[in-house]
Amino acid sequence: MSKLTPQLSLLSNLSALSASTTREEENTAFVTEQFLPRKQDAVFGDPFVFQTSATNQHIRARLILLSPSFPSDTAPLAKSVAYLSSRFGSIKAEVFRTHGAENHFFRLHIFACSAGVKITLPPAFRGIVSINDYEGLRRRRQIRCGRTFNERMRRGFIRLGSCALENDDEIFIHAEGKIELMLRTECDVNDRVWTRMDRGMRKIWERRLGSGLSSGHCR
Repeated sequence: MSKLTPQLSLLSNLSALSASTTREEENTAFVTEQFLPRKQDAVFGDPFVFQTSATNQHIRARLILLSPSFPSDTAPLAKSVAYLSSRFGSIKAEVFRTHGAENHFFRLHIFACSAGVKITLPPAFRGIVSINDYEGLRRRRQIRCGRTFNERMRRGFIRLGSCALENDDEIFIHAEGKIELMLRTECDVNDRVWTRMDRGMRKIWERRLGSGLSSGHCR
């Protein structure tokens, strides 16, 4: 009987883990959306804007930016738009840009009213990241960036603010929990070497913004 005890204990632990995973999956909305580039600007409510809203569920989203179907569909292209919102759940979003979609830019709005946010972006992401209550979250150390994200920011490809150019990607985040920002890399897709947004990095952003940080959206 003593020989069976460790095995029974292991089976019990595995069963508990499986049940926990099942409950988490039941409480999670998994969504995948592919975006075809187009020339018309999208407006809220039209079929070209992807929207997912949940009350109690977590959201796990995979957003894929496709290349133009025909050579005539060249830049300038309208930005694809996605809204992800959860009242009590966390939100994880992965954005993929396929080969040939370098000029297919996007605008992503995320609202996690009671939880955290994790975003993984394409390696060549360039544009703005606007975070509601940035200063408060920064003081509470609730914002973390992956190493490659910070490196690209130091090179000026990523800015913290709200004034976007036509050829900028745009991320707008409202979250009460932790915010994690990562770039997918060619050599290491699991880049989890975190660096804190310290005063030096904040000064770089403020110099680039000129007028400081803002949560509004410039048109």
